[in-house]
Amino acid sequence: MKVESLVDIARRHIELWIIKGEYHPGQKLTEEEISSRLDISRMPIREAFKALEIEGLVIRKPRRGVFVTAMTEKDVWEVYTLKASLYELATDQAIELITEKELDALKKKVRCMTDCFEKKPVDLLRYQDYHWRFHEQIMTISTNTRLKKISASLHNQVARFSYLSLQDKAHLNSSVQYHQDIFDAIKAKEAPRACRLMKEHVLMALDVLCDRFEFDDPNSDNAADKMIPGVHATG
Repeated sequence: MKVESLVDIARRHIELWIIKGEYHPGQKLTEEEISSRLDISRMPIREAFKALEIEGLVIRKPRRGVFVTAMTEKDVWEVYTLKASLYELATDQAIELITEKELDALKKKVRCMTDCFEKKPVDLLRYQDYHWRFHEQIMTISTNTRLKKISASLHNQVARFSYLSLQDKAHLNSSVQYHQDIFDAIKAKEAPRACRLMKEHVLMALDVLCDRFEFDDPNSDNAADKMIPGVHATG
């Protein structure tokens, strides 16, 4: 079993705090505060910041420091619509390649998601983790390595927004059902249905975010940046 390094520990904790909203978009992060919070030296924190910057979760500003990446509504719209298309493509490519063993593994992930959903209170973090693993497996099965790499980058950029959307009870309930339906369609080799459900599922999360949450970019005074282009996916 791989031993987690201090850099990995720092990166994992900072990422979790950003996803859960303990650190807000635009907030400055300091090595001193996080070092004290984790009771480790500042060097691993510095390296963790570099890794998180590559993932798109933080941004380093010259002579000012490290800040949690802020995203406008337009940014989120761009990421989610890209995700919808990439996930749809991965599903279409994977459906003819998937083996019985891979179907069993996918089914287990759906079952784990359901178990997290049925817990009181709902285990959202673990649900989100299995949710990502479900989609990641489909991308792996598709054998499209570039698609998988791009999708992982997009996932990291909006993980905190995904966590927010899943706090909507109706959306969470819908998410559980969508993944069961997507699995059933993949198992039945019903490509058009599986692709449609996959795209709907991602765009529904976008709708929830646009309807329920406000976006703000402290680095932009342009109100147009806060507007979502086009129309909502299901509204």
